[in-house]
Amino acid sequence: MRTRTIALPILSAIGLLGITAPATAQEPDIVVTAPSNLPPGTDPVSKVVAIADLDLSSEQGEAEMKKRVEAAIKQICWSHPKPARWQVKDSEECDAFAREGVQPQMDAALARAKGS
Repeated sequence: MRTRTIALPILSAIGLLGITAPATAQEPDIVVTAPSNLPPGTDPVSKVVAIADLDLSSEQGEAEMKKRVEAAIKQICWSHPKPARWQVKDSEECDAFAREGVQPQMDAALARAKGS
């Protein structure tokens, strides 16, 4: 009988935790990807940008998402501090490829946040 008396409050508490969990859906991450034809040794070829902590329905949240995505693009595409001409060309192509792949993800995240 003692076990039942202890178990009941514990199970009740666990049940309440499930009831009080926030009802908001977590926003999926955005994945920035570089083209696969980058020079050998260029890592990483993709980077995950977390946006679940942002309020994308606000201008500040949208601006922060864009800032994070830009930083990720620079990290995967612009790896040389003093690039040669061919590296600049490759970096610009990588930048364009990454932007093209990430824009639909950003648009979808903003649409979900703004309810459209």
